[in-house]
Amino acid sequence: MDSSEEDRRLGELGYTQKLSRSVGGVSSFFLGFAVISATTAVFSGFGFGLSTAGPAFVWTFPLAVAVFFVWALIAADLVSKIPLSGYAYQWTSRLVNPSLGWFTGFAGTIGFISGFTGVAFVMAGYVGSLFGIEMTTPIQILISIAIVLLCVLINVYGVRLATLLNNIGVGLELVVTLGATAFILIVAFFVTNEHQSIDFLFSTGGTDEGPSPYVVVWLTSSLGCIFGLLGVEAAADIAEETKNARRTIPRTMFLALGVASVIEFFMYITFLLVIKDPDTLAGSASPIADLFAQQISPWFSKLVVALALTNILVCVLANMLVASRVVYALARDNMLPGSKALRGVSKKHKVPTAAVWATGAVSFLLLCSAFANEQTFSYIIGMSALGYFGASTCSPPSACWWRIGAAASRTTRAARSTSDASECRSTSWEWWCSGPSCRRCSSSPPSSPTRSCSSSPWRSQASGGSPGCARASPPTRRARSSPSPPARSNSPRQPIRPSRPPRPPRLPRKHSEVIPA
Repeated sequence: MDSSEEDRRLGELGYTQKLSRSVGGVSSFFLGFAVISATTAVFSGFGFGLSTAGPAFVWTFPLAVAVFFVWALIAADLVSKIPLSGYAYQWTSRLVNPSLGWFTGFAGTIGFISGFTGVAFVMAGYVGSLFGIEMTTPIQILISIAIVLLCVLINVYGVRLATLLNNIGVGLELVVTLGATAFILIVAFFVTNEHQSIDFLFSTGGTDEGPSPYVVVWLTSSLGCIFGLLGVEAAADIAEETKNARRTIPRTMFLALGVASVIEFFMYITFLLVIKDPDTLAGSASPIADLFAQQISPWFSKLVVALALTNILVCVLANMLVASRVVYALARDNMLPGSKALRGVSKKHKVPTAAVWATGAVSFLLLCSAFANEQTFSYIIGMSALGYFGASTCSPPSACWWRIGAAASRTTRAARSTSDASECRSTSWEWWCSGPSCRRCSSSPPSSPTRSCSSSPWRSQASGGSPGCARASPPTRRARSSPSPPARSNSPRQPIRPSRPPRPPRLPRKHSEVIPA
């Protein structure tokens, strides 16, 4: 599909093309994969799952994949019909009502902004440990602000540069993550021979001795796996910048979900099997880094962390890109304070510059609030979880409501069409077909009937050069017991239904017409 056709379809949805439509299928896939960020998900979710439910937490991952597969089906269906930026707002607003759409968009904006802010804060801690900086709260906040500012400048320059750097980062993530994971697996099984058996994957690690039933604890540990797959629908947020978005984005959604699921599950299984001593990882703040240090060496662990920082930076960059498009979509419909400024698009780079700077400013304020309270990071993560939850719980029910309404509408139209056809066949008048209903022939039948009469007891005819529908053999008209129908009123409230009174009986011809003078 060429760009002119996509622009025309965008115009049918009420908008004009202002953003740069330059994102292809590969960049769309890499964006979705970067928002999921398999490396970030495993590095953050592995310790939580292991300490909550033991090694058996890994079997909650297939449940998380099933949940997100259903969500990907819904999102793919919606983006193929409503390919607009800011999906969290647009889908719910158009399928239910603008008020719920505003709530969903606002929740999604808070989720994305607080999400990349929290990731930047975590990345700052890894940067400090890598370079041997003594990390205090002010220093970590300043490093986080620098990371956010770097991502803002990249996004302001243009979507081409942002997607290019994103593609490079995801490529490194795929190679480095898979390479390092496979390398530690080979070392543990074929060099040091210090690894766990398969039965270890089904053990509870002593977490079943608590007051709560283990089933509850096991399901609680699934939150880490669910967090690791959030953002599978992120490519829909740049639908107005994606070439052939109706076909490209649904495919890249499922591709990103499939690739991320396989990589994350492989990493979880590998890191569980290469554990030397489970007790040493119980209270570790960075268990995966400790695994590399135990199995190989501390310097190799630092190398892996250094390469993982590029993946985390790409995750911040992609989440900021998505958040800015949600802000732009809300501002375009005057749903935010200062919408006139926030919906501005750079003529040179074709990027919603004001929306990008606004997301960076909100992130800056969130980070600065950590100066007052060191527990602010926990609140930021909580805001991210609530924002994602609000956006994810409103869109699927909206899609279901829309589907139910569409099915009911089709049923009503089919019943109405059947009723009209029955009415046509039960009368002796001539009729013409127009769409799903039949109407009486008038002095000026339609120029081109929109429905064929071949499947009914009607035949096609031409009257004055205009085709219509009539009975194959008109019956003899009987006398009417009721009075003639009144003349049609000129009132605009009367339905426009052409009618014709009965034809008067034919009189005998005059003698003058028969006998010449």
